[in-house]
Amino acid sequence: MSAKNTVFYSSCVALSPMVKAGRTPLRVLSLEYGADLVYTEEIVDEKLLKSTRVVNKALNTIDYTLRDEIVLRIAKEENGKCVLQIGTNSAIKAAEICKKFDQDVDAIDVNMGCPKVFSTHNGMGAALLTQPDNVRQILTAMTDVSSVPISCKIRVLNDHEKTMEFAKMVQNCGISGLGIHGRRKDERPSHANRIQEIREIAKYLDIPVIANGCSSMIKKHSDIHKLREECGSSSIMLATRVLSNPSIFRQEGLLTMTQEIENFLDKACEWDESYVGTKYVVQRILGSAQEFDERGRASVAAGDVIDICRPWGKESKYLECKQGRLGIQNSTQLELINGVYVGPIRFAQKKLQNCLANSSPKCVLNLYCDELDVPRPEYSHYKTR
Repeated sequence: MSAKNTVFYSSCVALSPMVKAGRTPLRVLSLEYGADLVYTEEIVDEKLLKSTRVVNKALNTIDYTLRDEIVLRIAKEENGKCVLQIGTNSAIKAAEICKKFDQDVDAIDVNMGCPKVFSTHNGMGAALLTQPDNVRQILTAMTDVSSVPISCKIRVLNDHEKTMEFAKMVQNCGISGLGIHGRRKDERPSHANRIQEIREIAKYLDIPVIANGCSSMIKKHSDIHKLREECGSSSIMLATRVLSNPSIFRQEGLLTMTQEIENFLDKACEWDESYVGTKYVVQRILGSAQEFDERGRASVAAGDVIDICRPWGKESKYLECKQGRLGIQNSTQLELINGVYVGPIRFAQKKLQNCLANSSPKCVLNLYCDELDVPRPEYSHYKTR
């Protein structure tokens, strides 16, 4: 796919980038329901550049890891439809990300609209809206080296003419699409989305515009296309509406809350999602039901993924997926050398409390050697950070 590819962002309904939610399970589920594109959660440039690419044979995914954290997990089901969103304020780092990730993702988007402090405090997110020169350098550096389409996502400015100028400037940097949230930096979801401003920008530009901020007006699937027409945009992306009903992408209609959670938990088990990521999405789907529904209260009190799965009848699914992963890992990663099985085995620090008597793997092995009256192994250590 060439770097300049406006068709990629044309006539599509997309899952918007959402921190803690836009991870593998929700992205794959959204595609199954009918989404055309899925954005990852925003990931900061520094973390991406420090991560290591790993081919995960157990899940058949491409993982980017940083110590014990899965920074990004890409499933084959996302091929041709996955947009990596990055947080950056550096043209150099942004260009390096393009070189490192364009073999695994289908487009790269720069977050220029998030008003939250975690994005803006380092000059990222919506802070870039006041840095046109830096934005020009970032996008130009990316489009110069990337083999996949580049886009950015912005908010409307306080001055509509300034928004038009900014939009034209980023278009001239060679990007393939522009996401626009119709609220200003200091406005919240309770404020009206400026649909007319989005419409005027979409008419003004030659590249596809992806409208954002319309979730509160979308109650059923057909509303998506009505809002897209009203915005005059080529495409539309959905965020908070998906968190209450991922099945909003289904032409066949919405599913019940129980079905939504069961289907999401299936994906969370299949893609080995973290406890934090799983619980966050389940609680968002639950909404007020986490207080009055017995299963919801159990989910909130849960301390592990299997505890979240249990009240929804997905404990067996969790165990089945876990056992399947272990079988593949053992068969593909261990090698018999001189009567000894050798292979890479990781122990996440935060999970060591679950070990016998809170002992570390090294202590357990030492005690076992003592019991057998054999010499303790020699260990070598190296720092990963």
